Amino acid sequence: MERGEHSLLWTLDRRKRLLARPMCEALYSCRAGVFRVRLTSGREIEVTADQQLSTLDGWTPLSALTAGDRLAVARRVPDPINSHRMADAEVVLLAHMIGDGSCVKRQPIRYASIDEESLAAVSTAARHFGVTAIRDDYPAARVTTLRLPAPYRLTHGKRNPIAAWLDGLGLFGKRSYEKFVPAEVLALQTDQVGLFLRHLWATDGHVSWDARYKTGKLYYASSSRRLIDGVVLLLLRVGVLSRIKRVRKAGYRDGWQLFIYGVENQLRFLRHVGVHGTKDVAAEALINRLELVRRNTNVDTIPKSVWSEVRTAMAEKSMTQREFAAAMNTKFCGAAMWKPSPSRGRLHRAAAILEDRHLHDLATSDVFWDEIVEITSIGHRDVYDLAVDGADNVMVQGIFAHSG
Repeated sequence: MERGEHSLLWTLDRRKRLLARPMCEALYSCRAGVFRVRLTSGREIEVTADQQLSTLDGWTPLSALTAGDRLAVARRVPDPINSHRMADAEVVLLAHMIGDGSCVKRQPIRYASIDEESLAAVSTAARHFGVTAIRDDYPAARVTTLRLPAPYRLTHGKRNPIAAWLDGLGLFGKRSYEKFVPAEVLALQTDQVGLFLRHLWATDGHVSWDARYKTGKLYYASSSRRLIDGVVLLLLRVGVLSRIKRVRKAGYRDGWQLFIYGVENQLRFLRHVGVHGTKDVAAEALINRLELVRRNTNVDTIPKSVWSEVRTAMAEKSMTQREFAAAMNTKFCGAAMWKPSPSRGRLHRAAAILEDRHLHDLATSDVFWDEIVEITSIGHRDVYDLAVDGADNVMVQGIFAHSG
């Protein structure tokens, strides 16, 4: 669950704007059949059949939904109400240790990379803890390893300061497939969220231009689904939407790739976050390519059932379809006008022409309309009810669920 602080949860108001409200209590309800709902973005939520989710038509129980229906999910997440700051050195070191570091028990703390700028960043950040990195070059492995030993003799009750710090964040002893974004990082102010992402992308991030499909390839890869889910939330803090892809390979754990898709999304990430180290060269080259690409507006759209609200507003103004098409500066094509889902920009123009506040709110809301791709029964689970002060819903994994 995404929280700005321990007692605050993100909710959606009537205008579909995010609002932080305090959680009153979480009460055990019962043991019931639970379903996993998976969306096109890869986001998932586990709910009962009678749980209501946010659709364009209002709060709708899962039992009335099917694949192809669209749900409101967060398109951005504001700064937490009680955000905080860490030392920049801690943010940088944490990003690299989560990405390419090793901090398992009874072994030296290590970081491995082929990027000299990343190795330098870790060495510099380690000094914040009084640690001097020791470099080990392994030509056969084509990678350089940094050991991060304690700056003093370890005795009973006295630990490596980096190990103690990682332990406090819940990360010490975690294997790569167990890593996650700590709550302390989720509560950072936006500029430090960007700093974390910039250095995380320097580890297992990918930046390139796909000449075959004439599109940018921008993704982060991990064997930890929990880590990927955390990065999704961090990207929302900088206004970037992403999509999760599962990667399967026989004999190996499932892997996960988190794609940043769409020209606008990719440019926003590259310009406002960027990538540390040698991948920055590829990032700059990708920016130059993307600036020449025509924007595709059919990704960020409103469900096409919104056209019925547009027609109602037209009727109230006694406006014909032909007059509406002319005002929209589009060719009149009869019923075909209502077939495609409108982009946010197109609906915004319609709202202005019709002077309709509700349509304006839909076109400028804080939600993205994601599509259900699969609903799967996962058996019976313990179910809890949340009570949120001053709101009837709560954001869970970026998806809005009714809490009443």
